[in-house]
Amino acid sequence: MVIFIENIIFQQFGLLNNMFNVIEKDLTKFSTIRTKSFCKYYAEINSNKDVKSAIDFKNKNNLKFKILGNGSNILFSKDYYDDILFLKFGDGFNFITYYDDYVEIGSSYSLIQAGRELIYKGYKDYIFFSLIPATIGGAIRQNAGTGTNEEIKDVCLSCKVYDIKKNQEIELNLDNMHFSYRNSIIKKNPNRYILLSSKFKLNNQTDSIDQLILEMKERVKEKKNREPSGYSFGSTFVNNEKKAWEYVNCIYNNLDLSDDYYFSDKHKNWVINRNGSGEAILDLINKVQNEVFNKFNINLKLEVDII
Repeated sequence: MVIFIENIIFQQFGLLNNMFNVIEKDLTKFSTIRTKSFCKYYAEINSNKDVKSAIDFKNKNNLKFKILGNGSNILFSKDYYDDILFLKFGDGFNFITYYDDYVEIGSSYSLIQAGRELIYKGYKDYIFFSLIPATIGGAIRQNAGTGTNEEIKDVCLSCKVYDIKKNQEIELNLDNMHFSYRNSIIKKNPNRYILLSSKFKLNNQTDSIDQLILEMKERVKEKKNREPSGYSFGSTFVNNEKKAWEYVNCIYNNLDLSDDYYFSDKHKNWVINRNGSGEAILDLINKVQNEVFNKFNINLKLEVDII
C-alpha cells in the first residue's frame, strides 16, 4: 500500500492568522470517476486574499492553475502533476445569502443543496438545481442544465469573479458572462477569471410548496433510475445532431473494450470506471472521437473537462 504524505510546499499567514498553504495532494477523490492521481501543488482558498496569494505563487513558479469543484465532470488523465496549481474553494465561499429580489451564493456551495433550499422557499425555477451534482462555481462555468430549457443562464443575474489580468474582483452581468450551451466566458478564458460567487433572481414564487417538493423528488427519482451506477464523470460528449450516446452506440463494436473501464450499456455517453487509469480512459475517449468522425464526419465535443 502506498502512503501519500501531504508535504507543505509553501506557507503564508493571512488575516486572523489564517494560513494559506500549498501542499502535495492526492487528487483521486476530486473526480467522481476516481482515477488515481496526485499533484505537487494544491491549496484551499477561503478569501480574496488567498486568491491573490495563489495567483502570486503560480506566477512565481510558472504554473498553470485549475479550480476543483464537485468533480462530476473532470478526468485526471495523468498519474502525477507538477506543472499545475490545483485550487479548491473552502468554507469562505460556502455561503448562501438572501436579499429582497435575489440570492447570492458562493462558488463552493452545493448546487443540489441550493436547489433544495430554494424549492422549500417556493421558487419553482430551481428544481433543476437539485438534479445536478456540482458546486455553484462548476455549474456557472459549464452553464449546467438538464437540457436547453433549464440552464444556469436562465436564472443567473450576475457573477463576481477575480480578474487575473486586472488583478482585482469585478462583477460580470448576464450579457458579459457569454453563456452558451455548456459554456461561459469563464470556461472560454480559464486563465483569466476565477468565479467567487453568483447572484440569482428570486421570482416565480409559489405557495404550493408541498406540490413543488413532490415534483422535485419525482424528478430526482426519475434521474437516478435512468442513470448508470458506478464511478463516472457523467456525460462524456456534448449532444450534436443526434444524442451523443447514439454516435457511441454506432461505433461501439470498433472499440477496444475492458472490464476495468467501459461505456455503460444503460447510457453509452457515460464511462464507468472500475480500475482504469486516467490515461486509458482518455485513450478510449479519443478512439470514440476518431471513429465517429471517420463514420459521420462529426466532431464530438467533450462535455467532460480533461486535465
